Amino acid sequence: MTDGHCSFFLEKKRRFCRFKPNSGQKYCAEHTGLLGIPSDRKRIICPVDSKHTCYEDQLSKHLKKCRKQLGVLPAYHCPGINSGETDEADLDAKFSLLDIPTDDLKQLIIKINKLYDEHIKIPSEILSHTCLEEELCNSSYGIPAIRHRKQQASLIGHLDKMGLIKDAMTFVELGAGKGMLSHWVQKAGEVNDNCNYILVDRGTCRYKADNFHKWDDKGPKFERIRIDIEHLHLGKVNTISGSGNPVVAVGKHLCGSATDLAVRCVTHTLTTEVDGDEPVEKKSKNDKCKKLGGLSIALCCHHRCQWKPYVGKAFFQKNSLSIRDFRILCKLSSWTAATWTGWKSVDEMNKSQGISTDCSKLSVEKTKLHQEAVSSIVSDNSQQEEKTLAYSDNLKSKEKDNSPLDGNVNTADTESSDSETEDRSNNLEQMSFKRPELNLSTKQREEIGRKCKRLIDYGRVEYLKEKGLNCDMKVYIEEQLTPENVAIFAKPS
Repeated sequence: MTDGHCSFFLEKKRRFCRFKPNSGQKYCAEHTGLLGIPSDRKRIICPVDSKHTCYEDQLSKHLKKCRKQLGVLPAYHCPGINSGETDEADLDAKFSLLDIPTDDLKQLIIKINKLYDEHIKIPSEILSHTCLEEELCNSSYGIPAIRHRKQQASLIGHLDKMGLIKDAMTFVELGAGKGMLSHWVQKAGEVNDNCNYILVDRGTCRYKADNFHKWDDKGPKFERIRIDIEHLHLGKVNTISGSGNPVVAVGKHLCGSATDLAVRCVTHTLTTEVDGDEPVEKKSKNDKCKKLGGLSIALCCHHRCQWKPYVGKAFFQKNSLSIRDFRILCKLSSWTAATWTGWKSVDEMNKSQGISTDCSKLSVEKTKLHQEAVSSIVSDNSQQEEKTLAYSDNLKSKEKDNSPLDGNVNTADTESSDSETEDRSNNLEQMSFKRPELNLSTKQREEIGRKCKRLIDYGRVEYLKEKGLNCDMKVYIEEQLTPENVAIFAKPS
């Protein structure tokens, strides 16, 4: 470390921070706030770019020179529009389940079991779609690759069943990551000349599916918007406001509170044109849903939910569950996957499902024919397109057994590339959690964790129903592939 510089070590860059600390300080202002070291001046997250902070008393000055602010912010950037209501009683301090008195925990578990039995009935409907048939039969893919493709196939199958895979629609993928779900949604439509595809993510990633759709012969182009869902007004996106197409919002593993931000986004900002400056909240339910064609969100990472953006507050309050109870439920939800073990190989999966291995043999022939077709296309197209197809092949090569695949990195909303992996790693703490006085077996703990997840999700379902939508919660993928196997599907009445 060089004298006169910050003492914070940057793991990714393998060096110390090069910013200079204030007089008498060990760390720079940025890392002083990050580490929670007391300071005379409070630092807050920059409202334009959440990746850095600034002094609260110099916010206006910072915004004028912030590099993200140099360009004019688009009309659809409305700070905090989907952030939720502020509750003075909200508890921000971190806590451990070990801090909860045993009697309180027992009483809450009894209440969880009661509410679950009263409200939760989740049907299982695992679908697929022909657009992913060859991919699912590809013998070179391992379980990670198959898992993502089965999830995508089932979600698209549900969209198709809801009558949403058709022409003249606008598909918005929230927390898009690489955009693979949108890629297959486009492939699923037989006619999509008048469709629009918008990918929303606040982060960046490599090997984006957008690159495959740059040319006219690849169907409608993808539009990518880099923004936090918290600040996104979909109704002001030019592609949406200038089109009469219904909007179909999709998301594959929007971690924790990102699901609530997405639900608020589609119900608060998708409106019809109304004369005057009437607030969005005062417009009728019909106005809110006219441009919303449907919603499909795969759920995950309930331990990362937060009370402020959570949309199911009414359900919790109606059943006398406090903010503290909500936060305990989020903690308990981590028990679900504490000892989860799924299929370890495709052969094991096929055997348990009674699927013949002939599919794999057939896929080899199909793959060869497909590769020959791709080769002929490459020879006839420009050098630039050759690079993009190679880029796509590179993406597939990364999706073998030991790769995290096209997991939807929910922008900076997710620090890991695979939500299920993060959920399980979060459970390491829970596995060492010893409360013998609760008399709970591992199986009972997992069941309690699962019930907590579903109650949190049910609050979301109730919220969508209040907004005039027909909403269902369904098991859409086998639990042996992922413990996060439930999704919410909604459509205007």
